[in-house]
Amino acid sequence: GDCGPLPNISHAEPPEDTRHKQSFSVGSVVRYSCVTGYRKRPLLSDVIQCLRNSQWSNLTEFCGRDCPSPTYVPFAKISQEYQTQNFYPVNTTVKYVCRSGFENTTDQLPTSTCMDNLKWSEVPKLCRRKSCGIPASPEHGKIITNDYLLGTKANVVCDRG
Repeated sequence: GDCGPLPNISHAEPPEDTRHKQSFSVGSVVRYSCVTGYRKRPLLSDVIQCLRNSQWSNLTEFCGRDCPSPTYVPFAKISQEYQTQNFYPVNTTVKYVCRSGFENTTDQLPTSTCMDNLKWSEVPKLCRRKSCGIPASPEHGKIITNDYLLGTKANVVCDRG
């Protein structure tokens, strides 16, 4: 029972001491590691085994390129379904939801995509601060402000005397 040389696995390589070996006996186990610039995808195996039929076990392509965690933006946060993800392959698109105190400006949710350069596309500003409405003027005074959006400070000016 012999499986012969190791198969090529995309973006991965076996340990140095096994690389040029031409013969592996049944039961041999080899752990591959990702080449520079690639990372092991969670939940996928990186181990190959010489089976009883003198064939190597199948190994799914387990190395990939991924972006760091999605971009933080003050007006929106990553939607729940993407918060626990720890691997964002190229072309992954994540959805954002408007933060508390912000509301959607369209029916669309803001999204961002992991691009080929391993950076995230810009998150469109589809959320705006909510309006608090026009503040009531106090008795014997007035309120001065340039807008009525959440977080705006307004000055109260008393009437003369």
